[in-house]
Amino acid sequence: MPTTAEQSVRDVILECQPSRVGTKLSFPYTITNRSESDIYVMDAVATADPATREAVANRDSVVVHLLSDGRAHVLKGIAPLPTDRTVTVRIIPLATRVAPGESITRQLEIPLPLAETSPYFPDLPLRQYELVDIPGVLFSVDFLRSTAEGFSAMPVDFAPDLYRVSAKNTVGMTERISSSHPTQRLSIMKRTDAFPRPD
Repeated sequence: MPTTAEQSVRDVILECQPSRVGTKLSFPYTITNRSESDIYVMDAVATADPATREAVANRDSVVVHLLSDGRAHVLKGIAPLPTDRTVTVRIIPLATRVAPGESITRQLEIPLPLAETSPYFPDLPLRQYELVDIPGVLFSVDFLRSTAEGFSAMPVDFAPDLYRVSAKNTVGMTERISSSHPTQRLSIMKRTDAFPRPD
């Protein structure tokens, strides 16, 4: 799994200027592909529409957890696996293709208060969180290069602009770009269960 330390991926650029907008944290971001091959940026998670039970792409999906240095990690990418149980199928986000020289722009909005969240863990009752002040936010996005060994990209029938991507070692070959942002008067609701917090 890629580390959450700030990395310099020279040919893939992340630009992000988060802000607080009313009762939400807003993360407008742009990813530019300066490499010579396609990249696939993890952009959504397949889920079921609660009303119709039909498959849909949740483009607001995000993983949030507390880092050991006290910052909150906000991740558009592959969620850490639970450590308290075995997961039979790993959740790999659906991805958007970005051709060489092209960019994509997205806006992620997260309701406040900020809380640790993962697709493997349902929300807890409020009393099972601990409110922790944070000095900053690390925002990260995962992507997979089309040059990865054994790479495959299959179009998604219910979301034509997205792809199911894989490689010989999908998780190990996934790369991560990050940007760090200081915050003021911001807290995170820290879970009190066996929630994974990798650094």
